[in-house]
Amino acid sequence: MLGSNTYINRIEEVARMLGLTNLQPQIAACRAQCNGTARIDVAVFGRFKAGKSSFLNHLTGRTVLPIGVLPLTAVVTRLRGGPTEKAEVRFLDGSTRVISVTEIGQYVGESLNPNNVKQVDSVVVELPALARLAPLEFVDTPGLGSAFAHNTEAAMKWLPNVGAALVAVSSDAPLSERDLGLLEELRRHTPKIVILLTKADLLTEPQRNEVIEFVRGQMRRIWNEEYPVFFYSVRPGLESFKETLETRLLMPLIRDRDAAADQIARHKLASLMEQALNYVRVAHAAATQADSARLALADKLGEERQQFDLFRSELGVLACQLSASALESSLTRLQPTEAALREKLVRELEAQFSMWRLRLPGLVRAWHDWLGEFFKRELSEVSRTQKHVFCEPLYRSKQHLTRMLCGFHDRLASHVKAALGVTLAPREFTLAVEEPLAPPIDVGFGFDVVIDLVGHLVPMTVFGRAIKHSLLRKACWELEKNVSRLAAAWRDRVAVAIGSLVKQAEQAALEELSALEQMLSQTASKAPVLQETIKELESAIEEVRGKRTKP
Repeated sequence: MLGSNTYINRIEEVARMLGLTNLQPQIAACRAQCNGTARIDVAVFGRFKAGKSSFLNHLTGRTVLPIGVLPLTAVVTRLRGGPTEKAEVRFLDGSTRVISVTEIGQYVGESLNPNNVKQVDSVVVELPALARLAPLEFVDTPGLGSAFAHNTEAAMKWLPNVGAALVAVSSDAPLSERDLGLLEELRRHTPKIVILLTKADLLTEPQRNEVIEFVRGQMRRIWNEEYPVFFYSVRPGLESFKETLETRLLMPLIRDRDAAADQIARHKLASLMEQALNYVRVAHAAATQADSARLALADKLGEERQQFDLFRSELGVLACQLSASALESSLTRLQPTEAALREKLVRELEAQFSMWRLRLPGLVRAWHDWLGEFFKRELSEVSRTQKHVFCEPLYRSKQHLTRMLCGFHDRLASHVKAALGVTLAPREFTLAVEEPLAPPIDVGFGFDVVIDLVGHLVPMTVFGRAIKHSLLRKACWELEKNVSRLAAAWRDRVAVAIGSLVKQAEQAALEELSALEQMLSQTASKAPVLQETIKELESAIEEVRGKRTKP
């Protein structure tokens, strides 16, 4: 889009002037979109099990993405056309690895890459079958609302990059509150939103007519507009749904790709401008209102600052509650893993006993050494594969803390509205989750040292079976104890990470409060500059949205 960088640079200046650090992620995404090529990202969003991966597999004509009864997609995956079939894994450290398409599930699937322990940024897949749809590139995002909070986190973090958005909604449960919330969020990032009603085979033709009228009615009621709605099914015999989608949506996007890319870039730029404009209006109102209004807001902000320790303590209490419940929660969710590990322990230890032909002291030492090695090996694997279980309280903490920040912002917005008559737009708060490294495996257990003194007197032919059963029981007990030790070690590290989130939340709230105090400090002498900035942004928004031409 011609001249877009000039606008973005100006917004950065305004953001610096008013201390709006929260606009930086959107500024970066907007700059990337405006400076990009005519490539259009068609991102597929939706709740867990809405049929996103199944739809993309069906579109490509083969099973590329993992599907199943459990939440599988854990990493953003890009599919595009190419002369040959290939897949590339891009890691968070910047490195890459070329893999076979059949190996994709090892990197994008929750079961084989839980909590993204392999540190994958994204996976890019090129398929000849998609060449006919170039330059469209399809993006599969993790499902929203699954049992894994980090999956929702990965999908929501990708929102600023959206080009066109396909929102997958199951036909038998259309437009839940979460679906509506996602649509509301997407409206801020792209003008190209399409509702994809998956699993259309579950409905009869009359039922499909009822569902589509319901969906359109909801959109008219909430937003006074309608987005395109398409049914889809991967069942054989219902290929007409795919043909309709391609004919009415994908092919027009390809045909008008330059215009579509420009429209998306304009929408992102206008949305960014409108956010900046909102803050400037607040600053201008503060500079021009009567002293009584300014004093009223100053008093409210003063009260918020005086009571900030209470807000800080509320954040701390929440963090303590989540940290305290982390151990019990982890142990409950680890019960199937611990049961499987117990079976493996008994099976392997039985095999070891058959090879140990030792007197009691030597037998106990061999048991002790073998058990220590078994615990180190197996608990390391538990720590690696179950990291998402241990870290789940961390992501829950982020969700709760973000809601508390939004509540704090809403309270400040109500003060601004009451005093200045200006509506403070909702603000996005981004708390960075820093997952802790796995704790070292610290195996601890004891045994009766008296055995060294009298053990050689115990006849193994008489007591061997009883001693074996006793050591088996003790090994299982030691397993339970060491699993608890591992969970406690993770709990301690997660608690530190939660503490970091709390500090970020405190800082974000203080920055929001300070930004409003800074706006309140705007004097009448600055009003002309602010008014000129308002006119400048209003004019630019009209121009970007195509409502006026550049003089």
